[in-house]
Amino acid sequence: MDLLVELESLAIAAESESNPETALLTPTAIPSPPIQHPITARDRNATYLVKLEGPLDSPTTVQRLSRSPTVPTLKEGIGETGPARFCSITGAMKFALQSSSSLSVTGFTPTFIRVNLSPKRLSGYSTAPSLGGDVDPTLPQNRAIDANEVFLPMQDEYPVWYFFYGTLAVPEILARTLGLDDMPVLTRARTKGGVIRSWGCKYTALVDGPASAVVDGWAFRVDSEEVEEALRAYETDYYEVVRCEICLVDGGEVVKGLVFRFVGDVD
Repeated sequence: MDLLVELESLAIAAESESNPETALLTPTAIPSPPIQHPITARDRNATYLVKLEGPLDSPTTVQRLSRSPTVPTLKEGIGETGPARFCSITGAMKFALQSSSSLSVTGFTPTFIRVNLSPKRLSGYSTAPSLGGDVDPTLPQNRAIDANEVFLPMQDEYPVWYFFYGTLAVPEILARTLGLDDMPVLTRARTKGGVIRSWGCKYTALVDGPASAVVDGWAFRVDSEEVEEALRAYETDYYEVVRCEICLVDGGEVVKGLVFRFVGDVD
């Protein structure tokens, strides 16, 4: 199931319904407050859908008013009220839209829907985002030197290896998350550049650490975007997908992979 499509369908249907079972997913017009407070790292990196309506009539308009360097992705759906269009944006772009003087003078308030998936925004021009406090994507060795250079894994590359260090490394939990009938195959692995902490006094959090720091865990091969979306939905936007190097313990092979890094304050 495409989780974004499901959210869009629920949001569109909610425009013409007052169903208490979907009240939590109903899109709300969020007014622009007179004073904007600094947003947290989690909110800045979160994913939102903004409805294209009124003065927000196209992805390029959303790009201009949110001061984004790229045009946001267009999402379309069909509801009881007919076709509807949305753009997928970051929390930082949402903040910029709410602060836009061009919108405030019209009295228009955009409709936002928060999509509770772990953000995944892998740069095609540098190693960002990568696990490790010592990894600086602005340094020349971590940036593309010509148009043909490729940084792995790419944004839409499958299959791709993921490094698990918490509950997803428990086969029963992973099988339930992915709706598998059989137990998934996990490979002993380790990665560098991160340290394990906790948040909320009970949840495991991987955060940036020195290059010498080693974390033991398990590797799992993700074969499709659908499987990846289920993992991102499980981890929620308290985590973000970042690049890392994974050493497969049995055999010693090192692969370019991904891991869920915690976004926020640890205990």
